[in-house]
Amino acid sequence: MRTYTLIGATGNVGSAAAARLLANGHTVRAYVRSEAHAEIWRKRGGQPFLGDLNDVNALTEAFAGADAVYLMTPTWFAADNMFAENERSLDALDEAVGKAGPRRVVLLSSIGAHRPHGTGAILKLHAMERRFARLPNVTSIRAGWFMENYAGLVPHVSESGVLPSMLTPLDAPVPMVATADVGAAVASALSSDWSGQRVVELEGPRRYSPNDVAMTFAKVLGRAVRAEVLPETHWTDTWLSWGLTQGSASAMSEMLRGFNDRWISFERPAGETTPGGTSLENVLAELVGRARH
Repeated sequence: MRTYTLIGATGNVGSAAAARLLANGHTVRAYVRSEAHAEIWRKRGGQPFLGDLNDVNALTEAFAGADAVYLMTPTWFAADNMFAENERSLDALDEAVGKAGPRRVVLLSSIGAHRPHGTGAILKLHAMERRFARLPNVTSIRAGWFMENYAGLVPHVSESGVLPSMLTPLDAPVPMVATADVGAAVASALSSDWSGQRVVELEGPRRYSPNDVAMTFAKVLGRAVRAEVLPETHWTDTWLSWGLTQGSASAMSEMLRGFNDRWISFERPAGETTPGGTSLENVLAELVGRARH
């Protein structure tokens, strides 16, 4: 069996990937920021490594001897400049990968990451792909809009029957994907034998418009739900109320404009992307179930 190191092992994608790898008998090194998270992974059978994303020594230790590593960086919502924070972490990750020399690197990227401008927060993933493009064996997994992004709206939709949407037009389909499917793709890329520079563009079994999301919520909740456009003039106040800084709110707004203008898209045409198997209904049912308990 092989050894894999995962950054972000406590997140939806990382935990799903790690669970698959452990189930297949591999050794999983979970790079975590707290002892509480370390204890969780010990109980699951993983090998926790403590450190943050700017700690080159801790990262190098976690990467050393690994057959492959999974890299991601958070969206630094609380930072005045998320891109500066991202560059600091990329510097550390890059140096640690160079010192440890894993054979393969798997990156969590995003739809639209091939674009050099006009994508807001996704620009940090464009920067990540460019940073590691010099390595001989890299897979960038460009995921669509996470279905789990609707988790925070479950209480509001349940109570009001209204799904506020920054995505417009309301009938325009958007590539969406479940984080479980992204985790499965990460696990597959880590544990498969491949070489060279690869891009996997990943979405769900079909594309969903905001109206589709509202109808799916209605089915899961057993009540009428309609999608309603949240005007752009309300976006910044909404982001700020969720704890984002002004700089992060600006980056997220630019990203939403990129989706709505269809500038943020996959490089490959529809039909040539990789489909996941998890439906939006399954994801929303799980999110609603969690909210009720």
